[in-house]
Amino acid sequence: MGITRLKLYECGYCTHPERIAYAKGGWKQVKFPAIAALLHHDKYGYILFDTGYARHFMEATKGFPYSIYAKLTPVFFQEQQSIKNQLLQDGISPDEIHYIILSHFHGDHTAGLKDFPDATILTFQKAYADIQGISKFAALRKGCLLDTLPSNIEDRMKLLDQQASVELPPQFSPFTAGYDVWGDGTVFAVDVTGHAIGQLGIFVTLTSGKQIFLCADAVWLSKTYQNLIYPSAIANILTADVVSYQKNIMKLHHLAKQNSELEILPTHCEYTWRQIQEGIVYE
Repeated sequence: MGITRLKLYECGYCTHPERIAYAKGGWKQVKFPAIAALLHHDKYGYILFDTGYARHFMEATKGFPYSIYAKLTPVFFQEQQSIKNQLLQDGISPDEIHYIILSHFHGDHTAGLKDFPDATILTFQKAYADIQGISKFAALRKGCLLDTLPSNIEDRMKLLDQQASVELPPQFSPFTAGYDVWGDGTVFAVDVTGHAIGQLGIFVTLTSGKQIFLCADAVWLSKTYQNLIYPSAIANILTADVVSYQKNIMKLHHLAKQNSELEILPTHCEYTWRQIQEGIVYE
């Protein structure tokens, strides 16, 4: 029993100068994909990790003030790239998605939530509290598009950090504590606050024994933690907690060194995107 399969999907991309994400990079525009993951648990069914871009994002950014987001962060997206439509192509209907694990409330992660009205949304109370009840302008400064959130989101949320934390298996060190999402040791949610307050990542152990860390936006590029080259100072303007951000990058650096078998997959990284392009499915 447990997670039998994990598949990644690219749901559009945005562009930024590489140097913003990697201080030794150039100023040329590079692509940062918005990636969602589909997990299958043989007891709990289909589970999404984030939702990428969707038409709800494009609609929200047509009007002020969210149009500022679209101007500062050019997004390239076509309707067939939505996670809903890609799942339909795979023969999976929206009502088969029972759970969505939401890493944080930025628009490129929440945009597809409305396409899965029956799904329970698993996230951190710490993350929701950071954007709860704020104005559209305040939300924009945090990278959040309130218009992409379902109107009944509070009724649909299960807040993982309201349960007791557990000690993580030693192979996930220096991440030492997290939340056992299903109570069976297959998915642990951990706090990777930095890029956003209350951002979470998940350690996934497949029934095959393969282990994966979907670390969301703990880094934008894998070479950030591999080489310990932090984002440029410009990125600090967009970072909710710079100190925690850098601490978690250091943790990723040590994690990768002491567990080379673990697949670390940041949401926006070209390495993660390459897994999709090569048709890799984790089983």
